[in-house]
Amino acid sequence: MKKHILVSGLSMALIGLFSSSSFALTAMQLSHMTKEQKMQAQKYFRSHSLGFSDIFKRYHPGPYWILHNAKRLDLTKDQIAQEEKLRDDMAISTITDDRKLQKAYAIYKKDAAIAEPKASALKRDIYNVGKAETLLAWEMVPYHLKGYSILTPAQRTTYTMLAKETWVKRIAKK
Repeated sequence: MKKHILVSGLSMALIGLFSSSSFALTAMQLSHMTKEQKMQAQKYFRSHSLGFSDIFKRYHPGPYWILHNAKRLDLTKDQIAQEEKLRDDMAISTITDDRKLQKAYAIYKKDAAIAEPKASALKRDIYNVGKAETLLAWEMVPYHLKGYSILTPAQRTTYTMLAKETWVKRIAKK
Protein backbone atom coordinates (compact mmCIF):
# COMPACT_ATOMS: atom_id res chain seq x y z
CA MET A 1 0.00 0.00 0.00
CA LYS A 2 2.80 2.43 0.94
CA LYS A 3 4.57 1.64 -2.34
CA HIS A 4 1.37 2.41 -4.31
CA ILE A 5 0.93 5.73 -2.50
CA LEU A 6 4.60 6.63 -3.05
CA VAL A 7 4.41 5.77 -6.76
CA SER A 8 1.13 7.69 -7.14
CA GLY A 9 2.57 10.67 -5.31
CA LEU A 10 5.70 10.61 -7.45
CA SER A 11 3.60 10.36 -10.61
CA MET A 12 1.50 13.32 -9.58
CA ALA A 13 4.62 15.31 -8.67
CA LEU A 14 6.08 14.64 -12.12
CA ILE A 15 2.82 15.62 -13.76
CA GLY A 16 2.84 18.82 -11.70
CA LEU A 17 6.41 19.49 -12.75
CA PHE A 18 5.41 19.45 -16.40
CA SER A 19 1.90 20.85 -16.01
CA SER A 20 0.54 24.31 -16.40
CA SER A 21 -2.84 25.82 -17.11
CA SER A 22 -1.94 25.69 -20.78
CA PHE A 23 0.16 23.02 -22.37
CA ALA A 24 2.32 25.34 -24.44
CA LEU A 25 5.87 25.69 -23.24
CA THR A 26 7.72 28.89 -24.04
CA ALA A 27 11.38 29.38 -24.88
CA MET A 28 11.72 31.20 -21.54
CA GLN A 29 10.31 28.23 -19.64
CA LEU A 30 12.58 25.89 -21.57
CA SER A 31 15.63 27.99 -20.68
CA HIS A 32 14.69 27.78 -16.98
CA MET A 33 14.37 24.00 -16.92
CA THR A 34 17.14 22.26 -15.04
CA LYS A 35 19.34 19.71 -16.75
CA GLU A 36 17.60 17.03 -14.70
CA GLN A 37 14.15 18.20 -15.84
CA LYS A 38 15.27 18.16 -19.46
CA MET A 39 16.78 14.69 -19.05
CA GLN A 40 13.57 13.49 -17.41
CA ALA A 41 11.52 14.85 -20.31
CA GLN A 42 13.84 13.12 -22.79
CA LYS A 43 13.53 9.84 -20.90
CA TYR A 44 9.74 10.14 -20.88
CA PHE A 45 9.75 10.84 -24.62
CA ARG A 46 11.95 7.82 -25.36
CA SER A 47 9.66 5.51 -23.43
CA HIS A 48 6.45 6.87 -25.02
CA SER A 49 7.37 7.58 -28.65
CA LEU A 50 6.77 4.20 -30.31
CA GLY A 51 10.46 3.43 -30.73
CA PHE A 52 11.34 6.75 -32.38
CA SER A 53 15.02 6.58 -31.39
CA ASP A 54 15.64 3.08 -32.73
CA ILE A 55 13.36 3.21 -35.75
CA PHE A 56 13.41 6.73 -37.21
CA LYS A 57 16.18 8.65 -35.47
CA ARG A 58 18.61 5.89 -36.41
CA TYR A 59 18.47 7.09 -40.03
CA HIS A 60 17.45 10.71 -39.45
CA PRO A 61 19.29 12.03 -36.38
CA GLY A 62 17.88 15.58 -36.42
CA PRO A 63 18.85 19.11 -35.38
CA TYR A 64 20.59 18.28 -32.06
CA TRP A 65 22.82 15.78 -33.79
CA ILE A 66 23.39 18.02 -36.83
CA LEU A 67 24.53 20.83 -34.52
CA HIS A 68 26.76 18.43 -32.61
CA ASN A 69 28.40 17.57 -35.95
CA ALA A 70 28.40 21.15 -37.32
CA LYS A 71 32.15 21.20 -38.00
CA ARG A 72 32.21 17.84 -39.74
CA LEU A 73 29.19 18.88 -41.80
CA ASP A 74 30.78 22.27 -42.52
CA LEU A 75 27.61 24.15 -41.64
CA THR A 76 27.35 27.84 -42.47
CA LYS A 77 26.35 30.40 -39.82
CA ASP A 78 22.91 30.62 -41.42
CA GLN A 79 22.49 26.84 -41.32
CA ILE A 80 23.55 26.78 -37.67
CA ALA A 81 20.98 29.46 -36.83
CA GLN A 82 18.26 27.51 -38.66
CA GLU A 83 19.20 24.24 -36.94
CA GLU A 84 19.28 25.97 -33.52
CA LYS A 85 15.75 27.31 -34.10
CA LEU A 86 14.55 23.87 -35.15
CA ARG A 87 16.22 22.33 -32.08
CA ASP A 88 14.57 24.78 -29.70
CA ASP A 89 11.14 24.61 -31.35
CA MET A 90 11.35 20.82 -31.36
CA ALA A 91 12.19 20.72 -27.64
CA ILE A 92 9.30 23.04 -26.80
CA SER A 93 6.81 21.06 -28.89
CA THR A 94 7.99 17.73 -27.54
CA ILE A 95 7.82 18.77 -23.89
CA THR A 96 4.38 20.25 -24.51
CA ASP A 97 3.22 16.95 -25.98
CA ASP A 98 4.86 15.07 -23.08
CA ARG A 99 2.61 17.11 -20.80
CA LYS A 100 -0.47 16.26 -22.84
CA LEU A 101 0.30 12.56 -22.61
CA GLN A 102 0.97 12.74 -18.88
CA LYS A 103 -2.32 14.56 -18.35
CA ALA A 104 -4.18 11.96 -20.45
CA TYR A 105 -2.63 9.18 -18.32
CA ALA A 106 -3.53 11.04 -15.10
CA ILE A 107 -7.18 11.34 -16.17
CA TYR A 108 -7.27 7.67 -17.15
CA LYS A 109 -5.73 6.63 -13.81
CA LYS A 110 -8.23 8.77 -11.91
CA ASP A 111 -11.22 7.40 -13.81
CA ALA A 112 -9.96 3.83 -13.57
CA ALA A 113 -9.63 4.11 -9.76
CA ILE A 114 -13.34 4.78 -9.29
CA ALA A 115 -15.20 1.92 -7.61
CA GLU A 116 -17.71 1.69 -10.46
CA PRO A 117 -16.08 3.30 -13.50
CA LYS A 118 -18.09 4.11 -16.58
CA ALA A 119 -17.03 2.12 -19.63
CA SER A 120 -17.61 5.15 -21.87
CA ALA A 121 -15.27 7.29 -19.76
CA LEU A 122 -12.56 4.62 -19.76
CA LYS A 123 -12.92 4.15 -23.51
CA ARG A 124 -12.55 7.92 -24.02
CA ASP A 125 -9.56 8.02 -21.65
CA ILE A 126 -7.79 5.14 -23.38
CA TYR A 127 -8.45 6.72 -26.77
CA ASN A 128 -7.02 10.04 -25.51
CA VAL A 129 -3.90 8.31 -24.15
CA GLY A 130 -3.39 6.58 -27.50
CA LYS A 131 -3.94 9.79 -29.42
CA ALA A 132 -1.49 11.69 -27.21
CA GLU A 133 1.14 8.95 -27.48
CA THR A 134 0.76 8.83 -31.27
CA LEU A 135 1.18 12.60 -31.44
CA LEU A 136 4.29 12.36 -29.28
CA ALA A 137 5.74 9.66 -31.56
CA TRP A 138 5.16 11.94 -34.58
CA GLU A 139 6.36 15.11 -32.85
CA MET A 140 10.02 15.13 -33.87
CA VAL A 141 9.70 13.70 -37.38
CA PRO A 142 9.02 17.01 -39.19
CA TYR A 143 11.86 18.73 -37.33
CA HIS A 144 14.32 15.98 -38.23
CA LEU A 145 13.27 16.08 -41.88
CA LYS A 146 13.47 19.88 -41.98
CA GLY A 147 16.92 19.77 -40.36
CA TYR A 148 18.10 17.45 -43.11
CA SER A 149 16.51 19.59 -45.85
CA ILE A 150 18.64 22.57 -44.79
CA LEU A 151 21.80 20.69 -45.79
CA THR A 152 23.46 20.93 -49.19
CA PRO A 153 23.87 17.76 -51.31
CA ALA A 154 27.52 17.42 -50.20
CA GLN A 155 26.53 17.85 -46.55
CA ARG A 156 23.79 15.23 -46.99
CA THR A 157 26.38 12.73 -48.16
CA THR A 158 28.50 13.45 -45.08
CA TYR A 159 25.37 13.30 -42.90
CA THR A 160 24.53 9.80 -44.17
CA MET A 161 28.07 8.59 -43.53
CA LEU A 162 28.16 10.12 -40.03
CA ALA A 163 24.71 8.78 -39.15
CA LYS A 164 25.85 5.25 -40.01
CA GLU A 165 29.03 5.72 -37.96
CA THR A 166 26.99 6.99 -35.02
CA TRP A 167 24.64 4.02 -35.16
CA VAL A 168 27.49 1.51 -35.38
CA LYS A 169 29.16 3.11 -32.33
CA ARG A 170 25.87 3.04 -30.44
CA ILE A 171 25.35 -0.66 -31.18
CA ALA A 172 28.95 -1.45 -30.17
CA LYS A 173 28.34 0.15 -26.73
CA LYS A 174 25.42 -2.19 -26.02
